[in-house]
Amino acid sequence: MAARNHGPFAASKKRGFCWLPFSVRHTLRAMRSFVSAFFVLVLTVLSGVMDARGFVYAGRAWPGGTLDWAAVGQSLLAFFAGISLYIGAVRFMQLMGLNAVALQSGIWFVATAIGIAALDGTVAQWTRLQQVIALVVMAGLAWLITTARQAH
Repeated sequence: MAARNHGPFAASKKRGFCWLPFSVRHTLRAMRSFVSAFFVLVLTVLSGVMDARGFVYAGRAWPGGTLDWAAVGQSLLAFFAGISLYIGAVRFMQLMGLNAVALQSGIWFVATAIGIAALDGTVAQWTRLQQVIALVVMAGLAWLITTARQAH
């Protein structure tokens, strides 16, 4: 037996939120954009951290010239987790209208570089100039990300 489409929300399934007042629709769009941006940030940072762990473990895979299979396994698992999280982040980037692969990978690159520096403790050893340049690069990427949507 076919399901009936009766009631006040039956037509709204086809039209989305068109039946809501404009101010409510605008608020829902803003919330969706905020949620998407939040997931982009969280998933990309987690992806970068996991990939950074993969790089750190890979750097430990050859102690004394012999292959350490435990480090290899940890590295591969970290990379698998990182790419899985990145694929999820791309979905939310696309929902935000950020379809430029160069910017998507740029976000990941910054998160990964910072993750590597944080995990191996070298951030504390950076000069003040290097730390300032890192902040400028992050701010530049943030600007590109926010303005790239307007360019499309």
